[in-house]
Amino acid sequence: MQTPGNSIFARRRLAVMLAGALSSGLSQAADTLLDSIEVTARGNPDAEIVQPDASTAATLYKVDREAMRQFDTPGGSNPYTAVAEVPGVKVTTLDAYGLNNSQGGQKGMRVRGEVVTHGAYGTVEGLALGGPGPGPGYLFLFDKENIRQVDIAQGPVNADRGGLFNNFGSLDTKLRWPEAVAGGEIGLAMGQSDFRRGFVRADSGRLATGSAFFVSASKTQAEKWRGTGDAPGDRNNVEIGFSQALGALKINLIYANNQQKQHSYRGLTYAEASDLDHYRNFDYSDNRQSADYYNYNRQEFRNQALLGEISYAFTPDTVFTFKPFYAREEGSYTYQGSAATQVMQWLIDHQSWGATGELRTRLAGTEFKLGHAWSTYAPPGPPTNQKMYNVASGEMVFTRWARLSRLTDRHEFHNTYLTAQHEFDALTLSGGIRHFRETLPGIIAYNAAATNGASWDVSAEEAAARASEDPTRSVDARTLTRWLPNLGASYKLNLAVELRVNVGRTVGNPSLDVFQSSAASVVRPGWNSIEPELATGIDIGARIRLSNAYLDPTFYYSRSKNKGVSVYDPALGQTYSQNVGKTAALGFQLAGGWSLSQSLQLVSALSYSRSTFTENVQTAAGTTLDVEGKQLPDVPRWMGNVGAIWRHQGFTVSPMVQYVGPRWVTSDYAYQVSGYWVTDLTAGYAQKTSWGRWSATVGVMNLFDRAYIGQISVSEISTGAGNRVLYPGAPRTVFAAVNLGF
Repeated sequence: MQTPGNSIFARRRLAVMLAGALSSGLSQAADTLLDSIEVTARGNPDAEIVQPDASTAATLYKVDREAMRQFDTPGGSNPYTAVAEVPGVKVTTLDAYGLNNSQGGQKGMRVRGEVVTHGAYGTVEGLALGGPGPGPGYLFLFDKENIRQVDIAQGPVNADRGGLFNNFGSLDTKLRWPEAVAGGEIGLAMGQSDFRRGFVRADSGRLATGSAFFVSASKTQAEKWRGTGDAPGDRNNVEIGFSQALGALKINLIYANNQQKQHSYRGLTYAEASDLDHYRNFDYSDNRQSADYYNYNRQEFRNQALLGEISYAFTPDTVFTFKPFYAREEGSYTYQGSAATQVMQWLIDHQSWGATGELRTRLAGTEFKLGHAWSTYAPPGPPTNQKMYNVASGEMVFTRWARLSRLTDRHEFHNTYLTAQHEFDALTLSGGIRHFRETLPGIIAYNAAATNGASWDVSAEEAAARASEDPTRSVDARTLTRWLPNLGASYKLNLAVELRVNVGRTVGNPSLDVFQSSAASVVRPGWNSIEPELATGIDIGARIRLSNAYLDPTFYYSRSKNKGVSVYDPALGQTYSQNVGKTAALGFQLAGGWSLSQSLQLVSALSYSRSTFTENVQTAAGTTLDVEGKQLPDVPRWMGNVGAIWRHQGFTVSPMVQYVGPRWVTSDYAYQVSGYWVTDLTAGYAQKTSWGRWSATVGVMNLFDRAYIGQISVSEISTGAGNRVLYPGAPRTVFAAVNLGF
């Protein structure tokens, strides 16, 4: 593992590289100013691969299709990988293509040190298609070719930003609706680990009736880069979009259906992760007599969603927008249990629906938004139904139900918000307030220990109808409410420099997985003491735009209570998330770029995060953990990247170097993993012809084949089997792709 001296040297080297490149660009550009500093009229839009949004005082970055084409992974679906180069964001995928779905609610993403709880974080067109659940959700539901932009807000977010929780910001995927001009697109890609992907889309264009539609389909498959199995074996996706213009009324609809099967990657223990020379390729075995057989550690899901955007313009300044959705997730995780021949199967069937209504208008020069978002989900995030199997004669034999339950109330959210923004010449003031209301579901738990024998190998509904209730594990519905205000201001010093400040309160998800604790004495008291995390923060930043360079520095500070932290509780001998932490975060981040010439641009990001506990943690079982003043686990202090884009007569070359600093693994601070550097390189050629546009790309991810620990996962799954929660990053991986547009 990396020594402290090497870690300090790496951080200094990163800072020197970034500071040198950016200060040189600024010194050459200081005498020339832009005509405008609005996002729609930048001096050199090609240089701003990560585009800070100048329309708000909040910290908001936009990643468009060109940025994804240059620096995103070739897997073609995961929106998390689209924002991996944004300051303050750490994305760690289990495979090079971003296609493998991590089991549980954590999918390998942190923002300013905050764990991003899957489902509760990302939205599509402002809609939260799933709750804080463990399945793949929307992550692989939409092909990247059908995405026009991915936005990510950090720190105090505006009240009108969608999503269930916002303590870690807000990630929103903007869809590519049907095109106005008829056309089509074909894409083919292949790479190491037998990666193969095909995509096709056909657009009708705007018809005489004012209608337009598109149909797309894709098929993706790859083998695991370590061990045996596929990840995914098959990912089959179909999307259908429709739009209709009827004067002031505009209707957009899209349906997406994604099916995928894949084998899971095996995590490493702390000792194994310390010896990657021997264990980098270690994975599940080929022994059918053991629970660690690769085919007993797999997942299978079908995700689908139907969503719409219906707007009516009463006047150019007064518009009402209605966005309904329905989503469903069906599938299961199968994985090794705590015994040598024990296999668990986690059954998942999530159904979600809801709608958002928003009225936007302008009065006395002030823009107002009034909206309400309602959504309902079932079941919640923790495991509610699980089967237990024993391996005998090379087969999985049903033993009993490990968990069996049913909902009495659905998991429901109501968010009402009001925002206002007014420009006073150089000064722009904005603010808003959001009323957050969450109703935790009521759950009836059944006596799973009395479900032994093959006769119980039935559906969860059938088993629950026969089983007896376990009152020690049953929990009642609860309603949690909070007020979340925010206030922002931006001031244009001149045509090149704008200052901004944004302050507000945000809310985080409650730690629902206390429901799965093996200690019955913890379940009901823990559930009844659940509180949402509350954080109050401030961002102070600037936007500097010169003729051939830009800088966006941001300083931030926040304090939170009821922090959901993954705590190893020695009294219970298990790790689970609890709302027991109080923390503070102090940091700095920088997005920058420099156009050396018309053909060469540099882009970079740097972030420093000091995220600490402000007091010791008292666990549900009464154990005190000595963590005051210590950095949160899995939060590096330093992260950064430096990239370039060189263009010449249709040719493009794009290298990117990323750095992630050392991290603690758990909150007992017994283990630390080293920092790492990873270099990616892509090269391509594109040409326009009389019939359309074609492009060809080749790339190498992890060019120098660095061995490192990427993802650290402590989530809803059991960590009792050797604490296998560390995952090595993928090795050097070569890929190629071609795309035809007509």
